[in-house]
Amino acid sequence: MKTKSHLKSLTLMLVLIASLAVGVCSCKAWRTVTTSATYVQQNDSTKATATITTKTSEEYVGVRKK
Repeated sequence: MKTKSHLKSLTLMLVLIASLAVGVCSCKAWRTVTTSATYVQQNDSTKATATITTKTSEEYVGVRKK
């Protein structure tokens, strides 16, 4: 009976330490930027349209200063 109690408290302590280490040390953030541009070229009888779309994904990793 005493061994189960020690095992539960040890497991709880390890979970708390792991979550504290992950939460305090760093953080991640993601950002996605989408840009679109449309170009129109028109003559007397024709009209041409071109659309250019770019998508950039950025990841930031931050570390807390001490």
